[in-house]
Amino acid sequence: MSGAPAAAGSVAAFVRARRPGWERLRALAARAGGSRLPLAEVEELDRLYRRAAADLALARSRFPGSEAEGYLSDLVASAYRALYRPRDRGAALRRLVRQGIPSAVRRHLPALLLALVAFAAGLAGGALAVALDPRAAELLVPEPVRSAVENGRMWTGHLLSAAPGFSGARLLHNNVTAAALAFALGLSAGLGTALLLLLNGVLIGAVLVHVSRHGMAGDLLGFVAAHGPLELSALLLAGQAGFLLAGALVDPGEWPRRMALQAAGRDAAPLLAVVVPALTLAALLEASVSPLPAFPVAAKAAVGLGLAGALWAWVLRRPRAWPPPAAPDGGVRPACGACPRA
Repeated sequence: MSGAPAAAGSVAAFVRARRPGWERLRALAARAGGSRLPLAEVEELDRLYRRAAADLALARSRFPGSEAEGYLSDLVASAYRALYRPRDRGAALRRLVRQGIPSAVRRHLPALLLALVAFAAGLAGGALAVALDPRAAELLVPEPVRSAVENGRMWTGHLLSAAPGFSGARLLHNNVTAAALAFALGLSAGLGTALLLLLNGVLIGAVLVHVSRHGMAGDLLGFVAAHGPLELSALLLAGQAGFLLAGALVDPGEWPRRMALQAAGRDAAPLLAVVVPALTLAALLEASVSPLPAFPVAAKAAVGLGLAGALWAWVLRRPRAWPPPAAPDGGVRPACGACPRA
């Protein structure tokens, strides 16, 4: 008969020793159910949850059927739901569109400015070279373009004869390849990214002046008006992402270079989330709208400038209540409903 009082006494001692941690876990789980927790509290919630799960296993073996076992069973279940409840993917996407992408672009405006300067320098250099010496076109303008211009025709006529889906897919492949290179070449300390932007600018500037000298500037501008502004905007954003990688590689600060690159990659991800859809739309316009002579040039320009203007108005707007980026040493955040979401 003395076993029952002894068991009751050990249960009471067990509860007294563990009660503070259980109460703290219940409070954190309740808060996580209604709002986001700071990373430090998420880690505390996870630690207390594991400890409570161990306490539940102990209570089931030593005090089966006791009130402590029932309390712990309920507590562990509620903490589990707080930690591992499914994320609202739609809400995460909305936060990315409304806050994450504009925040990433605005936080790294110097990298965007650097991409713009590299491209503009190439554009001015290519245009000036052909304007001062027309023979420079033989070096800077591709031969198929020079041949078509000399015969008084545009070199884009093949887009009208190709199936829209085929030509659009090919254009998208080319554009995405250029953007991917602009990003990946950031690992060359930014030299590759700068060179790619510079050469693209040189090519465009040289072609513009070359066709102008042959009286075809209107034809060229009429062709690029619909898709060109959006395509160049996406290339600049890809260049911005590349320069983010370059900055982490060249100057990681107080962090190890590997962690700094990981953090830069996370910061660049929202930029790349803009680049691919923008290039997809630009490729569709280039394959379907740009080559059509029946489509008024003014309407093409309105479409191209309107889309590019809307893109920059979105990515440069000031987002509301967006948290600063995580420090590179933050590691991978727990995949749980209570975690701060980006």
